[in-house]
Amino acid sequence: MTSPPKARELPYQARARIADNLLLQRMRVGLSQEALGDRAMVSPDRIGVIENGQVNSLLDTHVRLAGSLSITLDDLLAGVTWRPGSIELEFDASYVVEFDPPAISVS
Repeated sequence: MTSPPKARELPYQARARIADNLLLQRMRVGLSQEALGDRAMVSPDRIGVIENGQVNSLLDTHVRLAGSLSITLDDLLAGVTWRPGSIELEFDASYVVEFDPPAISVS
């Protein structure tokens, strides 16, 4: 019996795209990292490292941040998708990151 493949860390480009989405959405609603942290029950330091693209976050954290910003997970993860690999076609699975973010109005 073979063991499942090791999980890959989210690549920097994907973390950076999520970081940009979070920062822009936080600015859109006019919240500081501290205020968002209070709403989402996430420390402001953690929000800072997420917004800097330095860490992989748990799904629970993304759910709480999105809910606290009144957005969907789709909005928070916009531009980051997974492309499954295929043995038959001989290409590796990978993340696909789009760097053309949708327009977000920041007042």
